[in-house]
Amino acid sequence: MKDSDMKEMLKFVRRMLEEQMVRGGMRDLDPGVQWLILHIWHILPRSIKLALNYDQKQLDTLAFFKDMGSNVGIVSGMVYEHISPWGALTIGALQAGLGYLMIWLSVTGRVAFPALWQMCLYIIMAANGQTYFNTATVCTCVENFPRSRGIVIGLLKGFLGLSGAILTQLYQAIYPNQPESYILMLSWLPTLALLWMFVLRPVPSPKRSNESMNLYFMSAIALCLVLYLMATIIVQNIVTWTRLASIITCAVCGLVLLLPLGVVYKSQREDEKVDASKPSLSLKDPLLPPPSSSSSSLPVSSPMKDKEAENSRSGGKKVYISESEGEVSETAEEEGTPPERRKPRRGEDHTFFEAVKAADFWLLFVAMACGMGSGLTAIDNMGQIGASQGYSVQKVGAFVSLVSIWNFLGRLGFGTISEICLHRYKIPRPVFLVVTQATMSIGHLMFAVAFPGSLYVGSVVIGLCYGAQWSLMPAITSEIFGLKRFGTLFNTIAIASPLGAYYLSVQVAGRIYDYEAEQEGNVGLWLRDSSELLCDGARCFRLSFIIMAGVSVFGCLVCLMLVARTKRFYKQLVYARVETVRREEEEQPFLA
Repeated sequence: MKDSDMKEMLKFVRRMLEEQMVRGGMRDLDPGVQWLILHIWHILPRSIKLALNYDQKQLDTLAFFKDMGSNVGIVSGMVYEHISPWGALTIGALQAGLGYLMIWLSVTGRVAFPALWQMCLYIIMAANGQTYFNTATVCTCVENFPRSRGIVIGLLKGFLGLSGAILTQLYQAIYPNQPESYILMLSWLPTLALLWMFVLRPVPSPKRSNESMNLYFMSAIALCLVLYLMATIIVQNIVTWTRLASIITCAVCGLVLLLPLGVVYKSQREDEKVDASKPSLSLKDPLLPPPSSSSSSLPVSSPMKDKEAENSRSGGKKVYISESEGEVSETAEEEGTPPERRKPRRGEDHTFFEAVKAADFWLLFVAMACGMGSGLTAIDNMGQIGASQGYSVQKVGAFVSLVSIWNFLGRLGFGTISEICLHRYKIPRPVFLVVTQATMSIGHLMFAVAFPGSLYVGSVVIGLCYGAQWSLMPAITSEIFGLKRFGTLFNTIAIASPLGAYYLSVQVAGRIYDYEAEQEGNVGLWLRDSSELLCDGARCFRLSFIIMAGVSVFGCLVCLMLVARTKRFYKQLVYARVETVRREEEEQPFLA
């Protein structure tokens, strides 16, 4: 290789490093790009020609397998349903640990240079490990808190969004200035999740009076954590950060993460005090409250009715929205339908095949392909969008930081807001999908028009709406299709995100970008024989984002169809929950 070619290649790699590290460190690096950069720097003196075998198309292939691995969780859903949460955690820890270990061995040259299919296998194995953790935590918490599922899912998805920033603080404290060791940390860190395998389990219990308040306290802790991380990242970029400072900030972050345990302990003590203040029932006390005229008209659950609900496939005529949430009677036309021919209704537990036959399932799937797919495409191309419009590396890093922050706020905020609006104002949860899809189209148009400051506004809008859909989709899935196969179903719908992103990114944005670059005639010169095309100007992505805005509008229309189809169901759902809470409040004075 000639010296001129070597210098141009070094400039290219250095530019990639500078752009990606300013974007927030190794946590924001695409795994394919991360692997290429680290591997080139490690083997450059002895195997430069081998490293150049990975072109841009192959990197896109690695990124696609990363997205598929992190979103395709059908197997993890089946594991959770047929084994247990601890089984899902165990498999996820082993799979993620092995995948990241093989990537680290490849990056550091401890194994032979891997072929493309091997790297794809390592990446999809490592990324897919997180689906087991995600499924185990989300499904268990939704089962434990069925009437606060929106808030719970928002919390879990919000902390998932913060995990990158948290792990970066841990990495800087343990392995300072050792980028390849970040991957090593990811290989052993999942095994710590096994410490919680005996704690994470479904524990059905009636809703406590302070349940919502406790969840709000935990949401406030999450907001304090994101503010602390923002302040830490800003200070780290201004002043020189020492190893001791990294350890201190990491320790403070860990203490904040432990604060929710204090909320749980306080709630447990309050429950014990309430239980201790209640007199024990004597032999003369009735086991059931006396009937009242106000409650005689309400459906009262009995062992016979519970049995009918459990065996609804065998002819039961009651459909329970979820455990302890009341019941919804069947329509008159369904009463005469033979049991073996009756389809499950909304809110009743669906099997996987029953769900995929339902129109609601595919409406939700298409809506997520439009919303999450277009949002993920915008996020993945954020660096290239800013570079094509002449923004500095520092400003591009600000765009990515805005997306990360508002992504978290969207997950946490819309989970809570949708829960409050559903119970207090009877607004169906799919309405918020309509709002986020319509708002996301505005964010895409902000990127398309490219006026001064539009990327800042667009980053906020897209990050907020993209995060919101990740908290709304699981909650809607659990409400419409029940909790029995919830893990498998919401992971199946999540596949829409990488599928939509792949089509919009590769087939739409990639092709249009290459076409505009060909018209401009700006051929990349970082390597003499390279055919990479570079495009400068707002027109590079203008048409792509106009198309994605149209896709979001189409997704908005699909969500409107879902709202129309489920409007009556959500009205019954709210009624059932309100009546259940009222019955519990009427029983409490009697028990006291």
